[in-house]
Amino acid sequence: MRTFYHKPRVTQLEEIQQPCIFVSNHDAKRGPVIAELYLPVRTAKWGAYQMLCDYNTRRKYLRDIFYIKKQGYGRGLASFKAFFEAFFSLFIYRGMNFLPTYPDARLAKTINESVEVLKSGMSVFIFPEDSDDGYKEVMEKFFPGFVMLADAYCRKTGKDVPVYPVYYHAKSKKMVIGAPRFPRALKEQGLDRNAVADVLRDDVNALFNNYISRN
Repeated sequence: MRTFYHKPRVTQLEEIQQPCIFVSNHDAKRGPVIAELYLPVRTAKWGAYQMLCDYNTRRKYLRDIFYIKKQGYGRGLASFKAFFEAFFSLFIYRGMNFLPTYPDARLAKTINESVEVLKSGMSVFIFPEDSDDGYKEVMEKFFPGFVMLADAYCRKTGKDVPVYPVYYHAKSKKMVIGAPRFPRALKEQGLDRNAVADVLRDDVNALFNNYISRN
């Protein structure tokens, strides 16, 4: 993997407190791989549940969702890439400690498993951007699943888990890890779950605006 994904220049604004949650842009499929290879701490990652299913489910997800819907590929090229990638993607996902995420009530299982990961001392890396219209440099929406995880961890441990914004930019070969936010503290200021997600989305976008696009 390191042969194809070279190490970016990593800028870390503050020392990382573990366990923690990282939230980041996706940058297509490059973001998760770079996080696995070059983030300075070990993490479990949230990923689409289809990528941990059987070969045909993986192939259809890669073709129809990842390549056609999110990246605008034609059906022929998308089918070609998905056909081969689906063979080995399961092993990569398992090797990168992926936890399957779901668009329904099964997300509760992911959150419970993630709480146990955090309680063990390992951190969790989440890509919460809404990428239905493709992957954008400046993101418009974050889904609040990571806030739900922080809430669940706080209920079980009494601790306000730090959430670090991360931005990876493949073209400039840079990764920036920002200063943490604390969800419980934000909620005590009157913010609801979606508003907390908006704050972290703005933090991630600010890393791009301040440390990548201007340099």
